[in-house]
Amino acid sequence: MPTLRKLASDTVWYGLSNIISRFANYLLTPIHTKIFLPQEYGIIGDLYVYVAFLNIIYTFGTETSYFRYANDIGEQKIYNQNFTSLILYSFILSGLIILFSTPIANILDYPGKEKYIVYLGLLMAVDTLLSLPFARLRWLKKPRLFAFAKFFNIGLYIFLNIFFLWFCKDVAEGKYLTFLQNFVLMWFNPKDLVGYVFLAQLLANTPLLWLLRKEICNYQPTWDKNLAKRVFLYSYPLVILGLAGTLNSTADRFFIKNYLPDSFGNQQHILGVYFACIKFSVFILVLIQGYRYAAEPFFFAKAKDKNAPELLAKAMEYFVAVACLSVILVSLNTDWLKYLLLRNRAYDEGLVIVPTFLFANLFLGIYYNLTAWFKIADKTQYGTYISLVGAIITIIGNLGWLPVLGILGSAVASLTTYASMTFLCYYWGQKFYPVPYRVEIILGYVALAAVLVWLGNSIETNNIWLNILIRNVFLLPFLGVFVVIERKNLTKFFTNFKS
Repeated sequence: MPTLRKLASDTVWYGLSNIISRFANYLLTPIHTKIFLPQEYGIIGDLYVYVAFLNIIYTFGTETSYFRYANDIGEQKIYNQNFTSLILYSFILSGLIILFSTPIANILDYPGKEKYIVYLGLLMAVDTLLSLPFARLRWLKKPRLFAFAKFFNIGLYIFLNIFFLWFCKDVAEGKYLTFLQNFVLMWFNPKDLVGYVFLAQLLANTPLLWLLRKEICNYQPTWDKNLAKRVFLYSYPLVILGLAGTLNSTADRFFIKNYLPDSFGNQQHILGVYFACIKFSVFILVLIQGYRYAAEPFFFAKAKDKNAPELLAKAMEYFVAVACLSVILVSLNTDWLKYLLLRNRAYDEGLVIVPTFLFANLFLGIYYNLTAWFKIADKTQYGTYISLVGAIITIIGNLGWLPVLGILGSAVASLTTYASMTFLCYYWGQKFYPVPYRVEIILGYVALAAVLVWLGNSIETNNIWLNILIRNVFLLPFLGVFVVIERKNLTKFFTNFKS
């Protein structure tokens, strides 16, 4: 239990920074959905799909290989090698993106928007150079500095969004401070606001290079041919895994834009609606990301501990319980959350996907927990196999369900994909690195959450406050079941806490 409490403590710090970052992005969602029409908002979602794919190639598994070899060959040595690789990757790839920004913009069907491509090329280079210093903070158990850097970054990002999209826009349109209007119009274009979202992200991320200067400067350029080969052989399956995983999580936007039948409406409009509504999943994604930040270095450090399988099993149960509770909370409260997050009622048509998409991400979180076995056992190729199977299911699912269910079909495809990946990862994991998961408890939590969400959403009254009260009562059965199952551990925890 003390070991799990340490994991929980680190998860809180990493999760807190991630939660605040994600929620801060949510604070921007009302601003974005108020300023941008769904067609414009869809452009942001579309371009960030390509960024997600390219980030996998840029980083090339350097974080995971750093954690894997930090104990075996020395933390400083693997850090030097991997950071050298990241410098090369970011310089070459971003250089090519900026050089060919015009043809890239034309290919993506955004002619004349080269600046979007340039901003994103620079952004990916900066993010790549920051990825390993952030990983080092996790390895050195510096969650507070990690959290502070994230807080600073998101605070600046929010400020810059408000500055560009609100203040500069209003001044340029002559709403107030008219004596500044000519000056602002010299460098600000109020008729093309989408690019300022990307510029704000770039300007917010760049100061982190200074904030993490100690981790960055504590680096010696190194190129060990044998080590580079060893890292490459370990990492390339993770890259394929990452690309396939990114396909699973972002392909829905590609299919909506290009394959959604016209009978469901304008594709770019629907894409913007979908992109806004999937952000309700932030409430579970922050939990997943926070847990991953804490768990990955934690379980690598404990890999040789004879109690590691039991730790993995218990951590999984607690994770699933908290994740299911999050799914229930969000699914039963979309009636009022939509007024906070979606300021334009044109986006409300996409709310139908929220519960399904939340359960999809629940299975994604379970899958990420299960992946510990093939990273610890050096069998990362199995992660590649699983992700490729998932990618195939994603493609078939979107092509099959989109024409029938519209954007709900993409959510169903995601749920099918992640549930299938979870099953495969568990099946192979038990063969190569057996972990005593209490499967009946885990699946029981998921099934109970699904039933409670269905029952809660089936209740509809004419009073929104009565709806909220009745639906949130359905949290109590889940909490009751959790307390009954974990009563011994909870009693022990509170006894130790008081003492």
